[in-house]
Amino acid sequence: MAQYGVTYRGRNITVVTTTDARSDLVRCVVTIDGVDYPDLRGNPFRAAATAQVTGAGFARALIDAELDGDAVAYHGYFIKLSANLQRDGSWVGSYQFHRNDNPVPFRRVVCDDFHGNTQVEAEEHAIVLARQALDADIAAGRL
Repeated sequence: MAQYGVTYRGRNITVVTTTDARSDLVRCVVTIDGVDYPDLRGNPFRAAATAQVTGAGFARALIDAELDGDAVAYHGYFIKLSANLQRDGSWVGSYQFHRNDNPVPFRRVVCDDFHGNTQVEAEEHAIVLARQALDADIAAGRL
């Protein structure tokens, strides 16, 4: 068992890795201020260093999402939302999927099927569609 700890933006992060003796794979559990997050994408890992780096990155991304309010954690992925004002005065929402702390999204979608009256309304519609798309991809085995 190996443990890595750090304080990031006033929150305490602990990354604990354990190696399975039979499979030689490394399991990673991230703890932020005493709350465990065991369902890290990529678990189990082949190397302890990879597990620790991924775990710490996930924790930093989760803290940023909570404090900045610009992303939502869902099933181990991050959904970043935005909305754009249209010429007619309506708002169109969009979302991006990110893995762990990777700043490059692996999917971007504009939800132009719905025009909201406010930015919040457009983003709320986008988050519903994003969660449905992520659930469908996970169920189909694509993620």
